[in-house]
Amino acid sequence: MLDIKYIRENAEAVKKNCESRSIKCDVDRLLQLDEKRKSLLQYVEALNAEKNKLNELIQLSKDDERKALIEQGKAVKDKLEQTKPETEEVEKEYKTLLMQVPNVTHPDMPIGKDDSENRVIKSWGDIPKFDFEVKDHVRLGEDLDLIDIKKATEVSGSRFYYLKNEAVWLQFAIINFTFETLSQEKILKEIIKETGAKVSAKPFVSILPPVMIKHEVQNSIHRVFGEQTYRFEEDNLNLVASAEHTLAPYHMNEVVDGESLPLRYIGYSTAFRREAGTYGKDMKGILRVHQFDKLEMESFTDAETGADEQKFIVGIQEYLVRALKIPYQVVHVCTGDTGRPDYDQFDIECFLPGQNKYRETHTSDYMTDYQMRGINSFYKNKKGEKRLLHTNDATAFAIGRILIAILENYQQSDGSVLIPEVLKKYMPEGMEKIVKRPK
Repeated sequence: MLDIKYIRENAEAVKKNCESRSIKCDVDRLLQLDEKRKSLLQYVEALNAEKNKLNELIQLSKDDERKALIEQGKAVKDKLEQTKPETEEVEKEYKTLLMQVPNVTHPDMPIGKDDSENRVIKSWGDIPKFDFEVKDHVRLGEDLDLIDIKKATEVSGSRFYYLKNEAVWLQFAIINFTFETLSQEKILKEIIKETGAKVSAKPFVSILPPVMIKHEVQNSIHRVFGEQTYRFEEDNLNLVASAEHTLAPYHMNEVVDGESLPLRYIGYSTAFRREAGTYGKDMKGILRVHQFDKLEMESFTDAETGADEQKFIVGIQEYLVRALKIPYQVVHVCTGDTGRPDYDQFDIECFLPGQNKYRETHTSDYMTDYQMRGINSFYKNKKGEKRLLHTNDATAFAIGRILIAILENYQQSDGSVLIPEVLKKYMPEGMEKIVKRPK
């Protein structure tokens, strides 16, 4: 969440930011509640001070004075009880409105209403040309016995799938390739040199995070997807919609040594989304499903290096996609399409021959200290001062989407699919391509 002090001092800028993001937020009402809240807190503090003073006097008083002091104490206690409902009501509305205020945005973020106004800033790779009829991933998955959507629909419903045979090997090849890449300082130094980011080449720690999170924690880091979230009310738990949901709070209620920064993690988990309100959108295939696996980068930095860390992370994303030799474009996301916690956002869109267009496969979000304020995640700088950590989270690979890109870009005229060179060492020995099985 934003610092209320910043909102008080920059109310008009905060309103303008909400408008540019197409987010409804009653900043004036929030500031009114802020003043009322401060007034109530001062009143309650004064009453508590009076109550404590009376308790001291009662302990020291004689019998003839004690009765009067006790009556005064009861009167103060009654006032506190009378104030409690109003205080709780104000506090609840105040917190609700404060949570609705989005992060400020980077001055260079494009102003726009939706994804149609995102800006392509870079393209890489040649769009493949085929001298045969191009198949989409659904047909390839069926022909090569890699993806079974029909049976999954029968068993689990729409937007589920079984992954089979070489596609499973490909998934674990992608995972191993990613973990290996992000653990190598030499590769990270090459990426830093290419991007010009002023960051260290400290490797990422591999991590398998929980896939369930307490509602209040997820809410505090602004990663609740509303009707998109699978919730278990009785247990106060939600299924995560991405690994970053349980990676971002990893240093909750901690003060880390600033000298240890950056703290970088590469996490792998299954993610769950209800995809409510998207009926009819990407219904075919495995692009938009309820359950998918994802490799996610999470980085904790100080305020001075957070922006450079994002530049470095986008460089990592490009390195990973280039290694697979898949054409892509880098997109600077506009204000109307970015998430509430994001200060700046870049997406990578890979070219999918089956759709004959670029589709989003990666996102990189720099959130400054917005997520950390609600969960008390701090670092101590060289002066010994406590400061909120800054966070970046970004996709390394959303498995389903990158599998689509591999299958469609590497398809051959005989119906087979070549294995990307960089993944071959993680596949069964001698496997060069995926071919149709004899019946």
